Amino acid sequence: MLSWIESPRKRKRLYWLGGLAVAAAVALGIVLAIPSPKPQNINPTGAEGAAQTVPQTNLPLKARDRRAIDAVLAKFIPAAVGRRNADVAWANAGPELKSSSSLAEWRKGNSPVPSYPVKEKTFTGWITKDVEPNQVIFDLLVHPLPGSKLGSYTFSVQAVRQHSRWLINRIYTKAIYNPVRGSQHEIGPLDFNAPVAGSANSSTTKTRLGSSWLLPIVGILSLVFLIPLSLGIVLFVRSRRRRHKLVASGGTELPPLPSSFKSSQ
Repeated sequence: MLSWIESPRKRKRLYWLGGLAVAAAVALGIVLAIPSPKPQNINPTGAEGAAQTVPQTNLPLKARDRRAIDAVLAKFIPAAVGRRNADVAWANAGPELKSSSSLAEWRKGNSPVPSYPVKEKTFTGWITKDVEPNQVIFDLLVHPLPGSKLGSYTFSVQAVRQHSRWLINRIYTKAIYNPVRGSQHEIGPLDFNAPVAGSANSSTTKTRLGSSWLLPIVGILSLVFLIPLSLGIVLFVRSRRRRHKLVASGGTELPPLPSSFKSSQ
């Protein structure tokens, strides 16, 4: 069965393959011996303070500026958000709201301002988020007209001062308060963000690939190493037995010389 490997050339190739398999097994063993890095904990380990991604000035808002913004809101919100008067809305809008539209489009009802049936006529008591010398960012809570079947809305508003006038430069819906299964539920931009680190839905460790995928590779390399080794051992044992038999019978390992060669001598 193993006569095809009795050739010295084939045995040499077999030994080379066995050596390569041994080298590969050693390299794999070194890789497996290296410990995997510990999972990194993404949660804060202590009181690290409040994180701020954008620096905020938070200057005190003067009472006269708040009154001026209240007056602008009393004009802009019913006119723009309530879609009651496009001309008044355009006159009290800032450059950002006007940059991608025109007064003609506003008159047709096509404006970047969200539409909502606002019940209030005056708007005071809004909560400031960022106050700078010529701009204020704040949250504005409004309620719908009776019978609209809508919940309360919270708008994020930016007011800017240009030429001693306050204008509404930006407004978008931040939260919607609609009854959900008999309770009040807030739906806003934060509902679609990734979980905060340390929350119940957040993961405390980073996902990493385990070492179980190496088991099939180890098995294959082991077979590649063991098969040539087994064949080599068998050939070695058979070769020693044959040599012992020749020595015991008084023969030699080399075949006898042909008769023509003997006669020539």
